[in-house]
Amino acid sequence: MSNDRQATIQAAAKTSGGGANAIVVGGIVAIVAIIAIVAGVIWSAQKDSVDTPTGPPAGTEMGQPFNPFPDATLVADAPTVDVYEDFRCPACAVFERTLGGTINSLAAEGKIKLNVHLKTVIDSNDGKDSSAVSASSALCAADEGAWEKYHQWLFENQPANHAAFTKDQLRQAAESAGLTRDALSSWESCSDARTYQAYVRSVDDQTVKDGITGTPLIAVEGTKLSWGAFVNQDGTQADTDAFAEVLTSGEVPAELVQQ
Repeated sequence: MSNDRQATIQAAAKTSGGGANAIVVGGIVAIVAIIAIVAGVIWSAQKDSVDTPTGPPAGTEMGQPFNPFPDATLVADAPTVDVYEDFRCPACAVFERTLGGTINSLAAEGKIKLNVHLKTVIDSNDGKDSSAVSASSALCAADEGAWEKYHQWLFENQPANHAAFTKDQLRQAAESAGLTRDALSSWESCSDARTYQAYVRSVDDQTVKDGITGTPLIAVEGTKLSWGAFVNQDGTQADTDAFAEVLTSGEVPAELVQQ
């Protein structure tokens, strides 16, 4: 393995009052109590809308990966490729920019069976929920047949310094993916409701149980692949032919196994 490739792998791996009038006091207490009740109802409604499982995308189960190309006709003995990624993970953006198109093409052609595990690593580090929200939003785009372009737009326009995606950015992604009129309206309703956020969290929980805590991670038939070995040191170009050869073979050479 070249020094450039080794350096890329290492870089990708680094990747968190007395005397008050009784009537006045009583009135204040009553108002505070009402505010507390209303706030509790609002919080409960918001929590239920986000955390109550609404079901996984069609064709999958809670905790299980998503197949972006369910209609692809698989070739005989097509190997399974698992991709673990977070829309706010900078190294994931490098991976998608250089090798993501190759994976998508192979999956669309049925040369590999692609499993996408949407993770929320950055949420865990900063205590926010933008990774989960953007992932749910992307799955809403998939419902409208716009997964690939929406997914690509989010990585190409990933906010710097782990910042959250704004609602306007998510809508821009949908429009850039070609959604209009009824499809755009359906996507927006799905996205605003965070329809798949509970599913995304269930996937992240399962991957953590499986020992996968970082992103991006690519596995071919269960063997972790050092994808950085195919990318040049500044993350701008990749040996996509060699990458495709490994994926479609179903076997990861010993020197390319991620430790």
